[in-house]
Amino acid sequence: MIGAKQAEADACVHASGRGAGWRLSTADRTPALAGFGGRPGTVARRATIAMRSIGNVWTVERAHAWLIALGVGSALMLALGFVHPAAARNPSLRATVETAITLCALTGLWLLRGQFADSRRLRDLLLFGGLLALALLHVCSYALPAMLNLQAGGTFAASVLCGNVFVAATFAAAALVAPERLVRPGADPRILAAGLGVLAVGVAELGGLLLRHRLVATATAPVRGIDNALQHPLGVVLIVVAGGLFATAAVAFARRAHASQPRIVTLLAGASILLAGAGLYSLALPALPPGWITPGLGLRLFAWVLVFAAVVGQELDARVRLAHAAVSAERRRVAQNLHDGLAQDLAFITAHGTLLADQFGAEHPLTVAASRALAVSRGAITELSDTSAGTVQEALESVAHELRHRFDIGVALDARLDTELAPEMREHVVRIAREAIANAARHGEAERVSVSLTRSDDGVLLRVRDDGCGIAHAASAGTREGFGLRSMRERAAARGGHLILSQPADGGTELEVLLH
Repeated sequence: MIGAKQAEADACVHASGRGAGWRLSTADRTPALAGFGGRPGTVARRATIAMRSIGNVWTVERAHAWLIALGVGSALMLALGFVHPAAARNPSLRATVETAITLCALTGLWLLRGQFADSRRLRDLLLFGGLLALALLHVCSYALPAMLNLQAGGTFAASVLCGNVFVAATFAAAALVAPERLVRPGADPRILAAGLGVLAVGVAELGGLLLRHRLVATATAPVRGIDNALQHPLGVVLIVVAGGLFATAAVAFARRAHASQPRIVTLLAGASILLAGAGLYSLALPALPPGWITPGLGLRLFAWVLVFAAVVGQELDARVRLAHAAVSAERRRVAQNLHDGLAQDLAFITAHGTLLADQFGAEHPLTVAASRALAVSRGAITELSDTSAGTVQEALESVAHELRHRFDIGVALDARLDTELAPEMREHVVRIAREAIANAARHGEAERVSVSLTRSDDGVLLRVRDDGCGIAHAASAGTREGFGLRSMRERAAARGGHLILSQPADGGTELEVLLH
């Protein structure tokens, strides 16, 4: 029996330790860890350390300095454009740049499609719709006219002018929406976002066709000067509105540079600055025939490269978090199997150690082996179950990953901490967050849960909000609290803090825990 149990335990440990015979998957995006040729935990740990080291280098001060440099550079180029606007005819380079922008948009669109399927974040959905509109706009206004040899440059320029307002609006909305805001489960909202993107491009093309003479000047050579731009006030209004929306997005993204993904929001802020400058540069060249290039086109290309880099960075971050969460879940599973199987049998044998010692002697190999095996198994269980390693964000991501798939709910996490928590504090935060999410799913029948962790002047503030029927009505009625809520209060009190349960005006339950 001992041999069979030991063989089973060895097989479990081998399955969790080697990638060759082990795979994990989530709903549709958890990366398969088999095939790396090493320990999955090692792969995830190395990737996490690499991403963390990059994040440490990307401080808030450096991010703001980089954004200021981009803003100053764009302003200087814009000022130079108003003084002496430059343009050159190069159809090949123009086509290459427009193709590169379209490819960046399409690739980012595909990545955001998968990211939203896992995160259900409203910000990802808004960026998905914006990139879809951008890609369609470039295809309809640049690619198709070039293939069909259409020369109606004014119409397509007016269409781009109208479409840029929608793209800028989606960027501003994505920057202003709360990072933890989720989309309600149900019909795939990506279909709605795609439909709105197609509709926006259709309206932009129709508007360009009907209003081309009121939006832009039609000429076979570039028309320079702000005076010529003012002859089409409606076009100037669209340019200023789009530039203002991109500037709003830049400021909103920059204010989130201290968030849990500073590199990503900083790249998006930089892209918004460049897009605002590129749009305003068109005031210096109100009419630009097809095949011509300007410095504003370079700003636009650089901006969409930054957007592409931000989406790729978000994808890499998501893969690292999913891999870490999958490995943590597997470690807990193996630890549970050891505890329920091998360790129980060894404990039973050791409990009868006196009988073995009386029959075979205290130094008999069987008695000694049973004691040693029990000690080794308990040590392995402790090591596999250890949650003190890593950061509080990694621990919360692991909890969110586990409960998201256990209860089939959306869980958004926003952890903004300048320094890491102590192990004891981290344990309290993780335990309270786990219990709060589980309560929202089991008792509140919630479909979406947002978890935020920030520092305040009084300590660490954990906020968990859901959209369910809530449990606040039970607390307000004076009914007896359940074990889960009582344990969360006790944990908060153990750290000299308190727990507040409230019912927001728009429904659901909001739980705030302050720990000192």
